[in-house]
Amino acid sequence: MANPIAKEIEYFPDRPDETPRRKSETDRGTLFGVLSGVFLIVIAILGGGAPSVFLNLNSALIVLGGATATTFIAFPSKRISMMVPVIINAFKPEGYHPSDYVEEIVDLASLYRSGGTKKLENQEAYLNHRFLRNGISMIVDGYSSREMHEIMDRELFSMIERHNAGQKILRFIAVQAPIFGMCGTLIGLIQMLMNVDDPATIGPSLATALITTFYGLIIANLVITPIVSKLNTRTESETMLFKAIRAGILGIHEKAHPQKIRKIMNSLLPPDQQR
Repeated sequence: MANPIAKEIEYFPDRPDETPRRKSETDRGTLFGVLSGVFLIVIAILGGGAPSVFLNLNSALIVLGGATATTFIAFPSKRISMMVPVIINAFKPEGYHPSDYVEEIVDLASLYRSGGTKKLENQEAYLNHRFLRNGISMIVDGYSSREMHEIMDRELFSMIERHNAGQKILRFIAVQAPIFGMCGTLIGLIQMLMNVDDPATIGPSLATALITTFYGLIIANLVITPIVSKLNTRTESETMLFKAIRAGILGIHEKAHPQKIRKIMNSLLPPDQQR
């Protein structure tokens, strides 16, 4: 039996059955922001002449090596390895639309009112959102409203904590990159002062020393910090969706009228996402 509402999806990488994502898509806004930022900086560098000065392997090793090393010291390696798919996920569009779940839950409410638990149980396997599927499962298994609310609250809190843990690692890297950039600058200044007797080497040595700080600032402010902000926005959106789904599930459990459930769910969503 095919579910007319089911979609072809893939889930958020930090947990196999988390928020659905559409396949083979890229968030154009995120990609445009990164590419335009890099493009404008490169144009500014080329316009100033001597672009090769900004390519320094030692500076890159200090910033990347230092930030990576301190991150592995501060956090478990398993959690750090999970950050790669999370970062990639920031470049994908949001694969869920709350309005779709409003319609799905309204349909489930109509089925439950007309056919009872049996019809609801038949639809459970076709639900593609873990939170919604678990809620329907609790209705089928005979949980009380209070028990369902407590369990769904714990699931919501767990999701927020899990996402915040990943963002915490990225925030740490965003702090460490400029610090090691300054560290590389100090190393360059020390090396420059060792050859202060030769004035001709001071200018190039000072420029090389400052490049490390430049690398640290670019990594922190052009890459990491915007990604953290994007992931935080995604967490807020998922939280809003979870709360709307929870309200819908409790409405189904109480056998409320489908249109009443629709209004309750819509009240939790922004006007442009209401159905």
